[in-house]
Amino acid sequence: RRFSSGIMAARKVLVLGAAGQLGRRVSEKFLESNWHTIGADLTLPKGAGKGLSFCQMLPSDSPERAQQGQLLVEFLKGQLPNLAHLDAVVNLAGGFAMGTAEDPAVLATTMAMVESSVYSSIVASYVSSQMLKTGGLLILPGAAAAWSPTAWSLPYGTAKVAVHHLVRSLAESDSLPSGTKTIGLAPQILNTEQNRQAMPDADFNTWANLDEVAEQIESWCADPSPVQNGHVYFIDKKSGWKATFEARKPL
Repeated sequence: RRFSSGIMAARKVLVLGAAGQLGRRVSEKFLESNWHTIGADLTLPKGAGKGLSFCQMLPSDSPERAQQGQLLVEFLKGQLPNLAHLDAVVNLAGGFAMGTAEDPAVLATTMAMVESSVYSSIVASYVSSQMLKTGGLLILPGAAAAWSPTAWSLPYGTAKVAVHHLVRSLAESDSLPSGTKTIGLAPQILNTEQNRQAMPDADFNTWANLDEVAEQIESWCADPSPVQNGHVYFIDKKSGWKATFEARKPL
């Protein structure tokens, strides 16, 4: 199924993971800023407005899953006539999963994390190679935890380290359009309703909110010139202050 609109704008962006909490807010921010915004996810974002073009991604058990990148490119070509290209590709797919070495479900949760974070980033990379404009921006979903051991969650840490490796590798690749910059986004804990419910005793004032992150992503995509290619941006938040975004080299 495909849901689309005819709205066009000067700037064009693809948001993978558009149905997630951050993905929805980032898509809304792009729409508010008059971007032609194309979302992609397994399900249509809750409350999606008419301005959002949408492509439904294939589930992991689909026989066509290995062609997801090619199918998404074909969809985009239908959305962007006259050989137009994307200004940015933003992958916000991912998730979170616990799991230690002794956990009987650790393989299943690792497969799910690789599917959501790594496979989606490979799809985003392929789409960027085909549809991103010269000098465009690719953003992938890293994590602050990936700079440290994650014995408490082998699936999460392993998947996110792999995404950081993609960021570093793509920054040195000649397979993307000339001038493309690739960066990662590495939040600690985002201020979402789900996280508040899971950690009711935490200090929410030290969590970056979705508006802050969405505003920064839109700003980077509108003007990638300040962005440090091949770096992962560590998101930090001090109580009473705005969130900061520090460029760090991946491990």
